[in-house]
Amino acid sequence: MSDMHPDGQIQAFFDSFATASDTLDVDRLAELFAETFLAADPAGARPVPRQAFLQALPRRAELFAAAGITRIVLADLQVQALDDTYVLARTEWRAERAGASPPVRLSSTFILRREADRLQVVCYLNHQDLARTLTTNRMHMARGAR
Repeated sequence: MSDMHPDGQIQAFFDSFATASDTLDVDRLAELFAETFLAADPAGARPVPRQAFLQALPRRAELFAAAGITRIVLADLQVQALDDTYVLARTEWRAERAGASPPVRLSSTFILRREADRLQVVCYLNHQDLARTLTTNRMHMARGAR
């Protein structure tokens, strides 16, 4: 199947995901993730209980704040239906920083499970090591400030 533009339900899902992530609305984020989902990044893949993910979000928010990230905006969304139940969503995010610093580009891929009238993340793949990417960008910001 080929890439297509997101349908209204998928666009609404990512709008909700972005807003809930930005405001750290853990109740809303809980609704968007399966009870257990696969999380992957360059370091490997592991099953993650939703509750553990939600408990880690404040630390993740601190990591973004320490890197000077003020907000994260969905810059691109490409969707591919895998079958009647699963959807592959490739996302590009623009992590905006205070001042004139250039934004940090982040990419991730999601597999969403369509169930009745809702979607839930069953696989969440970050294409970069977030801690390393944000630390590297924080160091570049510090050098530029000198």
